[in-house]
Amino acid sequence: MEKKFTQILSAFIGVISISSLLFYFNKTWFEFLIQEDGFLENLTAGTLLLSSVLLLVRFVNNGNKKNSLWKAFNILMIIGLFFGFGEEISWGQRIFEIESSEFFSQNNTQNETNLHNLKIKDIKINRIISVSFSVIFGMYFLFLLFLYKKVTLIKTLVQKIGVPVPTLQQSFSFLGGTLLILTLSHSKKWEIWECIFVLSFLWILIAPYNTEERLFVSKK
Repeated sequence: MEKKFTQILSAFIGVISISSLLFYFNKTWFEFLIQEDGFLENLTAGTLLLSSVLLLVRFVNNGNKKNSLWKAFNILMIIGLFFGFGEEISWGQRIFEIESSEFFSQNNTQNETNLHNLKIKDIKINRIISVSFSVIFGMYFLFLLFLYKKVTLIKTLVQKIGVPVPTLQQSFSFLGGTLLILTLSHSKKWEIWECIFVLSFLWILIAPYNTEERLFVSKK
């Protein structure tokens, strides 16, 4: 089952990456893909929630056998993924048709109840998040596997913390999709990138290079 799931995920990531090229050939379908509360945005939110829940289930089933660093890092991942889910759906604002408070109406660039679209004076929170993510996950996909294999200290630290290491296939798949998206000149192209990212991360969680960190482990 795990193998089939990863095959479906990898194929899906490839299809979504290639679909970004609709920008050049069919603008109508491209706009359909990136529309607010559309297919890709809902897929992104659903994947974040699913990843968070699966990590929580693994934590409950196997966390008692792990060290404190592993527990702390995995709790952070669970919270981070769930927070990403909440932000993606503006904490249910559009679903339940809730009006934004005065603070968010005045300081959110999309008049939504979420933090990532806040603009405080001239500072856009989304810009800070985007730059931080680009640096952190750029290093994660480009260098972690190499360092894990070659540097004993890094390998030991990764094992203690419980960081899932991407395989070469996973890194190439994600970076290839990123390169395609970078060719687009559309402000909402990052909706596609976000979807590719969360699907890629779920793929890594299910089948990381360091197999002891895979999601579906047998309870002993």
